[in-house]
Amino acid sequence: MPIAKTSFTNPPVVEVRAEVRFPNDLRVADDRAGFHGTIKKEFPIVIMPDQKQLQYDFGDYTVYTENQAYRLEIGMNYFRLVAMKYMGFQDFKKMYLATLSMFTHHYRIAGLNTFALQYMNKLALPGETTFDECFAVKVEFPEELGAQIYAGIGSLIVKEDDQFIVLEFKPQLFGAPGQPYGLNLLFATQRQLVASGDQNDVTAVLDRAHTRLTDFFFSVLRPRLIEHLKSL
Repeated sequence: MPIAKTSFTNPPVVEVRAEVRFPNDLRVADDRAGFHGTIKKEFPIVIMPDQKQLQYDFGDYTVYTENQAYRLEIGMNYFRLVAMKYMGFQDFKKMYLATLSMFTHHYRIAGLNTFALQYMNKLALPGETTFDECFAVKVEFPEELGAQIYAGIGSLIVKEDDQFIVLEFKPQLFGAPGQPYGLNLLFATQRQLVASGDQNDVTAVLDRAHTRLTDFFFSVLRPRLIEHLKSL
């Protein structure tokens, strides 16, 4: 049966992250100014980590767009785009692929070994509902206990070939009814990916990650909760 998907007037997503990792490369740490020069028009704001919190300086830094809708987090072995104001997958994809292309070209990084895409959501639940009424995740106790799930907290990890899907449930346990319920979804894979002008494996894996996370998101939510989110 096809998975029923829909759109929301006010999407519950609060942050989206896409990341690649690669072998340690000192050029990324040593030539921060050079790369920032290529993206400064789009990402003019530079933030350096608090050195007191770092045991070593690996050249980590963060740059923001003027409206702070996006930020890039960069280190000696990783490149990450974070959207704080998510405007849809196509806009996010365009920004990520463009900045990643500039990054890999500037530092001549052809090989990547890890990719991850994460969606962080806050779901406003209907009042007076149980976990089972909101989520299609089955957790059963022995019948003799007579126990009912009040909330689910923790992570579920699903393995699919060389990739993993992680679902993280983060309830607001002691708030008033309808308080946001955190549901984070992560797609991750550790395999060799090529990122160069004539071959870019990241595009396909990014599309695959978005499709699978969307599948899981709508599959674990009950229709009642989906309708409630649509009404907000």
